[in-house]
Amino acid sequence: MMDDASRTSTRTSGGQLVDEPPRSRIIIIDDNTAIHDDFRKILCDDSGGDSELDSLEVSLFGTSSRQARASRSYELASAYQGEDGYRMVCEAIEEGRPFSTAFVDMRMPPGWDGVETIRHLWKADPDLQVLICTAFSDYSWSEIVEELGHSDQLLILRKPFDAAEVSQIAAAMTKKRKLTEASRNTVADLEETVAAKTNELRREMKQRELAQQLLLEKEKQLRESQKLEAVGMLAGGIAHEFNNLLQIILSYAQFGIDSTQAGEPLHQDLKCILKAGERASSLTRQLLGFSRRKPLCCVDINVNDVIAELVALAKPLLGSRITLRQNLHPHSVIVHADSVELQQALLNCCINSRDAMDGTGELTLSTEPVDLDEAYCRKDEVLKPGPFVRISISDTGSGMPPNVLERIFEPFFTTKEVGSGTGLGMAMVYGLVKQHQGHIEVESEVGVGTTFRILLPAVKTTAKEKEQVRPVADRTMDDSGSFGTILVADDEELLRQVSKRILQHAGYDVVLASDGQEAVDRVEQLAGQIDLAILDVMMPNMTGREACTRIAESNPNLPLLFCTGHDPEVAQKGEVPPGYPVVHKPFTPDHLLSSVREILDEHQRLLQERRDVNSATTV
Repeated sequence: MMDDASRTSTRTSGGQLVDEPPRSRIIIIDDNTAIHDDFRKILCDDSGGDSELDSLEVSLFGTSSRQARASRSYELASAYQGEDGYRMVCEAIEEGRPFSTAFVDMRMPPGWDGVETIRHLWKADPDLQVLICTAFSDYSWSEIVEELGHSDQLLILRKPFDAAEVSQIAAAMTKKRKLTEASRNTVADLEETVAAKTNELRREMKQRELAQQLLLEKEKQLRESQKLEAVGMLAGGIAHEFNNLLQIILSYAQFGIDSTQAGEPLHQDLKCILKAGERASSLTRQLLGFSRRKPLCCVDINVNDVIAELVALAKPLLGSRITLRQNLHPHSVIVHADSVELQQALLNCCINSRDAMDGTGELTLSTEPVDLDEAYCRKDEVLKPGPFVRISISDTGSGMPPNVLERIFEPFFTTKEVGSGTGLGMAMVYGLVKQHQGHIEVESEVGVGTTFRILLPAVKTTAKEKEQVRPVADRTMDDSGSFGTILVADDEELLRQVSKRILQHAGYDVVLASDGQEAVDRVEQLAGQIDLAILDVMMPNMTGREACTRIAESNPNLPLLFCTGHDPEVAQKGEVPPGYPVVHKPFTPDHLLSSVREILDEHQRLLQERRDVNSATTV
């Protein structure tokens, strides 16, 4: 860069002054004053001119020849020793007005010679164009090259020199300096542009990588969802028939147990059948549970309380050689969840850890509140940024290799021996967490252990005091209860016989019907004699709901109990009319009798209230 001191101005035909580009600066380093004068005469046009002639020339051609020569003139500086020239070059660089060319004498006693001077000049300004001016052969060209190296910025000018030669060399060297600077600026601009484009490409590549990772994660989630949906549809489809069969197996096994003595071989055989049937029933519930077809009973709960109850339940299952540790958050961590199902899911994780530790090791349960940001929530579309509760289950077991880890939540996938596991435990955990709008992830290292982390949305408000809900105890008919006639409608003959045997054994009279239409006919035939109708939901000719509608038209006060082997979503889909009780197959005799007794007692209470109201009105 050059300041205004190096600029010249010309006058146009209209008399206006116009700034010209800055003149190139040349430094003359020579101990001979006459040499400086010679260069000035050649390179600078200081002669006066005929102003009238110049004006005429401007009017004709727009500029005069003198102005043209002036436009090609240079700004010269003089130094008489190498050290002074070096200092002036350094100052020019600091001022932002560097010299384009230096004419350097070879001999300048008593200071630096030309070679030493040039060496210093190039240290200060590597782009400086240099001409060595000499009348002696102190150095040969090869010696100069050896001292200064090969350079396209160095020429030798022999004294005495020709004016035209000096003028041409000066013009070429200054032009070369300008081109060098322009080239450097262009390269710098290109490098800056390339760097900006490179950064932009890197950002785009990073965004594409993130988008690709997100797409792969979404595809993985979709495949998992499709697997769960497929198994869920299968489970829902077979649940009715499967539960009907289980109802028959479990009931007759129980009948046999009740009819035999504890020490008899048959009694033990029947207990094994009953145990296997109960396991099959649990398998069906797990299928419906992890496929998210089982409705939840969610309330605000403190996860620390759930784990405290879990510890008492898990200790006997873990064994004495597994140390169970708790690292619970000191304050309540509240979530809106089904406490029973959540406890079952955590228990499944604990059992999985127990098996991985082969009966010996350390199991740690911990809770902590966390805030999830948008970046983390991209892992799972279910997640939303905000407060969550993280539940961690860590063990010191054998760990899992990557090929097992990626399939840990697949339905029916298990590494256990045949008969030792169903492969549904962790799948059920996955389904339950998703049903709670949560997220589960696993970290595992072979030989070190495994950590399950469950994230559930936190409840910001203080949890209300939970009611102490006790499960309804199984009850049987006592002597003070009223007996009655019960209609049982089911299209399965064996199921009708099972229900009849249970109810008759409890003291009820039983009327059977094979479908909904026959149930309606029986109610009409035995008008006023039937105290309760038990209707299967799915029956040929007429469904349980349709039969309910017909019965309600003729006997609106007759209490009804629906029975189904389908999954609980059947009631939610409208297969069971709102407000009617439902008992799910397979049920135990005590559970059926308890439901019947509660319905009849409630019905008697309502009838008594009506009688009391009528009596009060009559009085």
